[in-house]
Amino acid sequence: MTGTGPRPRCVVVGAGTVGSACAWYLQRRGARVTLIDSELPGQSTSYGNAGCISKTSVFPFSVPGVIRKVPSWLLDPTGPLRIRWAQLPRVAPWLYRFWRAGSARRVRQIVAAQASLMEPVLRDFDDILQGTGSEFLREARGAILLYESEKAFAAEAWKFRERERLGLEWRRLAPEELRKMEPAVRLNGGVALHETLWQHVTDPAGLTRRFADDAVQRGAKWLQDRVTGVTAQASGVRVSTQSGRSIGAELLVLATGVWSNRLLGQLGYRVPLAAKRGYHVMYAQPTVELKYPVMSASRHVLLIPMRHGLRVAGTAEFAAIDAPPDYARARALVESARHFMPELGGTGISQWMGQRPMTPDSLPVLGALPRHPKVLCAFGHGHYGLTQGPTTGRIISRLAFGEDPVIDLSPFAVTRF
Repeated sequence: MTGTGPRPRCVVVGAGTVGSACAWYLQRRGARVTLIDSELPGQSTSYGNAGCISKTSVFPFSVPGVIRKVPSWLLDPTGPLRIRWAQLPRVAPWLYRFWRAGSARRVRQIVAAQASLMEPVLRDFDDILQGTGSEFLREARGAILLYESEKAFAAEAWKFRERERLGLEWRRLAPEELRKMEPAVRLNGGVALHETLWQHVTDPAGLTRRFADDAVQRGAKWLQDRVTGVTAQASGVRVSTQSGRSIGAELLVLATGVWSNRLLGQLGYRVPLAAKRGYHVMYAQPTVELKYPVMSASRHVLLIPMRHGLRVAGTAEFAAIDAPPDYARARALVESARHFMPELGGTGISQWMGQRPMTPDSLPVLGALPRHPKVLCAFGHGHYGLTQGPTTGRIISRLAFGEDPVIDLSPFAVTRF
């Protein structure tokens, strides 16, 4: 599908899942695309994520009462949250905004916005997977969600009532159903749910690379370089790179994740964007075999069957972007997972850390900069960069060609902060 009108020259900065999807949709529409990143496509934050396409994840991380849980999480060495105390002065303003985003009224607004962005994600995945010949990397079996007690499930029952109102399917599993689906999981008197709409990809890095490669095969240009400067005028945009290149274009797409403020600041904007670090442990030869992604809602850890083994992912750590990884967080994930999968282990072990670009309200930043309409934002997706990557790419391509984005982008505006 190629546009019949003018073919805008577009520079996409960032070759993660979001940026690569933007490049793919733009190139398919007939735009003249240059995709730039200092890393190869899919080799940064997109490399080690959990791979889940989680359409039902419409709730912000800040909800009424969540701030009261933070002290106990911080005191638990295997807990789901850690703040490097030297970074607390920098993180504190973000945490204040996070707390403010958790009011009941604000949560209702965020859920409505997130649901509108999530609604087409499965169709958009169908589109880009078929277009890139990547269907073999997707599984559509759903996922299993665990709560450690009836009380823990009851505390979040409101989320499932809201999902029902939105038409987002789920069902409770009887213990014997869980045993048949995943014999290695121990329920231990807890609650198990089947998230029927969830899908997952078995190689997030490989899938992202296929998006970028297909865009290049269609005519896009690829540059492995670091963008250090941006300028924008009514007539267009220009980027400069570490290697000395200067590239002009009609449109600039910032799909730059946690690093977005480095370029956004040059255009007179800044957003409260935190690097919320996640870790994973990968077993190339695991001792247990899973068919479904299995997530503990109580322990905030997720196990995902991948092409190259079993991935144990999760946790949240706030630290400086350039701070070294703390792989004790990865090992804590395994200990948490063994509470419901005691036989978890294996050989061929690797560890990884990535940095999710988190806004306080859990919504991405999408759309044009008000003072620089030639600059389109596509960052801040937090935990849902993979889920929302293709949909973001489609939205950006529509904006680039002067078309209605189909959904209301005002909740995602850079100016909302």
